[in-house]
Amino acid sequence: MFLLALVLDCSSLIPCGDKSKEIKEAIRQLGSEIYSFTNVVLCFSQYLIKVYHTKVATELKHHHPLPPFQASIIRVLPELRKIANKSRGFICKTHQTEKGIKFHILESSFLKSYNVENIGLTEEEDKEVLRIALASSLKYQKVFLVSADNHFLRDLNKIELLRRYKNEFSKVEIVKPDELFSKLH
Repeated sequence: MFLLALVLDCSSLIPCGDKSKEIKEAIRQLGSEIYSFTNVVLCFSQYLIKVYHTKVATELKHHHPLPPFQASIIRVLPELRKIANKSRGFICKTHQTEKGIKFHILESSFLKSYNVENIGLTEEEDKEVLRIALASSLKYQKVFLVSADNHFLRDLNKIELLRRYKNEFSKVEIVKPDELFSKLH
């Protein structure tokens, strides 16, 4: 069995806001069904964990009921931040939660080797999500970068990314939350 990697942009975790009804429902579905994916690894970095803690968890606290995955994020992020910041041996290995979700924290210095400047993304968290996806492609056969933000689909210069990182970017697929399930099944 080969493993697929999921890199979740902040927008793909928050089932509210300025999103279509279909996208909001897909985000809720992802939060309810993610525990059933046995061949998926969630990939993130220390920086993305910090962004989840400050941005995603803060936003999710205002919305109830939350899907099970989003509710668990609020509970485990403080502990995950402590582990990721203090335990070098914990980083760059695949781990599994008690509910069976596999996750992988990538080394920050490794991610910095990916130059994602001048390719259409302006926010640092978006650049980090893309770096995580590129780096994850070295270990996993297929990487899905999940985002509800149109700029990943509209503004990203994919031709330049392929020129810079052909092997990595050819294994990355950028999808909206409502497209993910058809790709995983």
